[in-house]
Amino acid sequence: MFRSCFSREDAFKWFIIAAVGFMLRSDHLGVTSIMRELELCSDKLYACMIHFFHSTAWTLAKLQGKWLEIVQKSGLIYDEFGKPIFIGDGVKKPKEGKHMPGVKKTHQESGNSSKPEYTMAHLFGALGIVVGNGLKQFCLPISMTIQDGCQPILEWIESEYATDSHVTCLVRQACKAAALMCLGCFLIMDSYFLSEPALAAMAAEAIKTGKELVTLITKAKSDYTGFEKPGKYSGRGRRCLVGKKIKLFDLFVERVDAFTATQLHVYGKTQAVQYYCIDLLWGRNLKQELRFVLTVMKDWKTIIVCTDLNLHPEQIIQLYCYRFKIEVLFRAFNQCIAGLHYHFWNKYVPRLNPFETAKAVAERLAMITDLKKRESIISTYRAIEGFVMSCCIATGILQLCALNFTQEINDSPVRWMRTYTNIVPSEDSTQVCMRKSFIHIYDKCPKLGIVKIVSEKRALIESFLEEAG
Repeated sequence: MFRSCFSREDAFKWFIIAAVGFMLRSDHLGVTSIMRELELCSDKLYACMIHFFHSTAWTLAKLQGKWLEIVQKSGLIYDEFGKPIFIGDGVKKPKEGKHMPGVKKTHQESGNSSKPEYTMAHLFGALGIVVGNGLKQFCLPISMTIQDGCQPILEWIESEYATDSHVTCLVRQACKAAALMCLGCFLIMDSYFLSEPALAAMAAEAIKTGKELVTLITKAKSDYTGFEKPGKYSGRGRRCLVGKKIKLFDLFVERVDAFTATQLHVYGKTQAVQYYCIDLLWGRNLKQELRFVLTVMKDWKTIIVCTDLNLHPEQIIQLYCYRFKIEVLFRAFNQCIAGLHYHFWNKYVPRLNPFETAKAVAERLAMITDLKKRESIISTYRAIEGFVMSCCIATGILQLCALNFTQEINDSPVRWMRTYTNIVPSEDSTQVCMRKSFIHIYDKCPKLGIVKIVSEKRALIESFLEEAG
């Protein structure tokens, strides 16, 4: 199904080898581990694999669109209250390379004390969709692109996201994905993405498509304030745009008697929840009406925000609890697939100075005017995103296999575990099962398309040895 994304047959075959290699490899030493796992140990084949990521025979946009189409046709997209669920978040990957495009000094907003406050890293915007059944749900990665520190490169290639920030870029990508699926959907994000530019970007995309396809559900920060609707105009002076100012977290005390107590199934179990719902105007300049759901669960107090004023508060709480699934995805993406363990660099990228501001680094990159150097840097940038996108597809295939072949994987002796946390295997268990099975598949199914492609490349090694002989 991916064949139409590639203008050359050989590029398509190397894509298949890359995706299969990411699923099967037992170590995470870059492209070398793929060649070693599939027994394609040749300098010439290694060079061909590296060239694939730099190739112009494919584009990231086509690959993302086709992957979303394949996921939609799988029939495994999980609907909640009649709509699919997209989850978006950012992930930072520290990089020590001095000549990597897009690397910049980033600040860690995470509350995890093990992370440094500042680090030199790539900032990726990740968009996933919830797939699964009644037993288990996964956040399947749809796309993962660099969304900060690369503005000069985006301007060189005339990208539509050249002027977007990380927040607006990810929101717009979610809106475009919903438009491709022709379905209304929920978009779950953390408090970092509740901003006026994000809401404005959603409104602009809704105007382009002619209808509002995305319902944003996020969380409010503790210092946020809202405004009641303005009262009736008395006919004197300037008309008021907003009414009384309300500090949201003060409502936990001021309106404690108005909270509703209920039992909700969240995070895999039924829990006691108290909530209070209020619709307020939000945004210094935007003044958009949003639904705020003040939630108390044990000792946890939070305010969940929704752009749909007709959605029930209990549904909003249940939907927001899916957000943590993207954190589980990041763990599998790093530990099983090692999707961010790339090593592409370019000598024309100005040497990174950790004491420079991100703006200064971008300005030095923008000063490059030589077309040959620009094309070389663009090629490296595309290689990084192509590597990560191939890993997204590999991760998604593992998740789909875990859902489609649950019984087969569970019956395999490789799947044995002392304690099972879920009937549906994880990405890690599925990967181990596939790795152990591939050698038997290769021997018993010589007509399988994947086996033919790997066999063809292995045959080239013998011809290389004969030529050198």
